[in-house]
Amino acid sequence: MKNEFEYDALAYPSFTFPQTSPDKLATIGSFFGMKPADPGKCRVLELGCGDGANLLSFAYIHPECQFVGVDLSAGHITAANTAAKKLELHNLTFYHEDIMNISRERFGSFDYIIAHGLFSWVPDFVRRKILRIFSECLEAHGIGYISYNTYPGCRIREMVWGAMHYYTAGGADPLEKVRAGIAAIETLSEAAETESAYQSILKSELAGLKKRWPANVFHDDLSSVNQPFYFHEFVDQITQFGLQFLSEVEITASHSGKLNREARKILDSLRGDVIRREQYLDFIECCSFRSTLICRTGIQLNREPEPDILTRFRLASQVRPEPENPNIMDPAAVKFVGSTGASLETNHPLTKAALIHLTSVWPRSVPFDDMIAEAAKIIEANRADLITETEKMSAHLVQMFQAGFIKLHLFQPPIVTEAGEFPLASAFTRLQIEQGFGAITTMTGLNLKSEDEYVRPLLILLDGTRDRPAISADFLKTIEIPANKKEAFEAKLPAMIEFYLVKFGEAGFLIA
Repeated sequence: MKNEFEYDALAYPSFTFPQTSPDKLATIGSFFGMKPADPGKCRVLELGCGDGANLLSFAYIHPECQFVGVDLSAGHITAANTAAKKLELHNLTFYHEDIMNISRERFGSFDYIIAHGLFSWVPDFVRRKILRIFSECLEAHGIGYISYNTYPGCRIREMVWGAMHYYTAGGADPLEKVRAGIAAIETLSEAAETESAYQSILKSELAGLKKRWPANVFHDDLSSVNQPFYFHEFVDQITQFGLQFLSEVEITASHSGKLNREARKILDSLRGDVIRREQYLDFIECCSFRSTLICRTGIQLNREPEPDILTRFRLASQVRPEPENPNIMDPAAVKFVGSTGASLETNHPLTKAALIHLTSVWPRSVPFDDMIAEAAKIIEANRADLITETEKMSAHLVQMFQAGFIKLHLFQPPIVTEAGEFPLASAFTRLQIEQGFGAITTMTGLNLKSEDEYVRPLLILLDGTRDRPAISADFLKTIEIPANKKEAFEAKLPAMIEFYLVKFGEAGFLIA
């Protein structure tokens, strides 16, 4: 594997990867016709688990699951075990272990196996071992997650990596190497021909480097091993181990809706050959990174599920109508806007009603039948009409799922949308705040960053022991208020705290 001393030289930053959750993997597998393990009662292995942050977040939400993490760094495993003890979690185990020593005999089998940020950064013989672990340790309907750097996008990034390696050769201190590497790219971007394609590439890569954690740059861009693959090359490798491509973890990564008509026409012609289609899409979009789900070769996948597949799932959505209270029965199309600013339009009454209901209960998800019942009430549909209209709505919602406007789930975390008398926020979120995480993770699996100075000190007080007056009193002890503004601030504090509690409920931080 990567040199152990290099790996321990600078601790990899703590991250959670919600896209690797048991619920996410099970949902995608089920959507394409698999019968994966219940994400509320399953066994999960993460290879290269770092300090355990990712598995800790899942273990907290999924108390009936069993999680196993393996990492080469003794420091990481110590930190993981310390955090698990603090959170009083007993459903996970961390091992300071070389991946080369993992076997089914020693570790057993798993419903889900995760390898994030690992595959491209280890030597060939370790990559083969990783695939052998998936092949030997995945259950019959198990699902694996592997992320890796890809061509053609990494052809561009390799120019930058090469320059950074050249200008930092011989350096020993990791942080100094990162600073020197970024400085080298900055110098090159200024020296390159003005407004040339090369200068544009350097400036774009430089902007990305400056936004990332130094440890991330050190382990990824300055790694002694960093091997991208064309997608079809990755598929060739997994095929040798009895594995097949299932999907990208984000369905939208394979969605062609944002492409021009000619590109969509070509991709449609390749619908019967999913590997060629995916590879063509990478060439169109200059893809540089993939997060791929895999399963056993013998499983028959349904690449084009019928709309009634939705009956298996819980649904959630954040899209909001514009205007705020539209006339649903009006035949005109209503515009719905998602959290990223992307929008869609529909003139179908039941679909409008379903989206409005889902938004009203966000961040909770709703079983399909419950959503239909509530949407039918909104439009006052009779039973005879409802069957036909449900079929139309389901077809619309499948398209919306593939475009990223609808989320599907098989598991509902124990969240509440309204704060009780003694508000309680996720203990894992509070631990993240204590440890200075750059982003904090909600119970619904979102990583959120906030520049609001009050968010973190307020969340950390929501441990279930304080009522609102106590929260106000302790909050005042954590912040500095100028003497001439203190009285006015204290007067508006109760309303302000109530505002934040509502926002925390909407974000998915609160639990019962």
